[in-house]
Amino acid sequence: MKKTSIIFLILLLIEGCGYAPMYSKNQKVDFYIQSIAFDDGDRDLANFIKANLNNYFSKNTGESFIINAKIQYQKTAVSKTAEAVTEEYNLTSTISFQVKSGNVNKLINITETSKIDNFNDEFEEREYELTTKRGMARSITSKLIMQLARINVN
Repeated sequence: MKKTSIIFLILLLIEGCGYAPMYSKNQKVDFYIQSIAFDDGDRDLANFIKANLNNYFSKNTGESFIINAKIQYQKTAVSKTAEAVTEEYNLTSTISFQVKSGNVNKLINITETSKIDNFNDEFEEREYELTTKRGMARSITSKLIMQLARINVN
């Protein structure tokens, strides 16, 4: 009985504290993305970024942005064994967003880096690399949205 009442009390206190994440989805954004085009680069990363930005295409209120993006993605070997077998890779994606809105023309560069281990199975390694790219795309998207919100405020 005591454990149940303590758990209930803790849940009640946590629920009533009024906590909300600083960049939660409840915040209103007063802009939308009219179009985004990827000139060249990694197709997977471009598709993940587009999917993450889908919520910002449908709004027709506020300021509109036209974005051209260029992706540079590299997978380089970091460490090798004595037999010249790669043990670890460094994944680096650098994206240059050319943002246009009215009389504003701004270049936003975002770089994400991650390390992955080499897998014996190529399929597993490819799947893990895609998962890592998906995480990179989420991070890049959130940084881009923050930059667009800053442009919108100014």
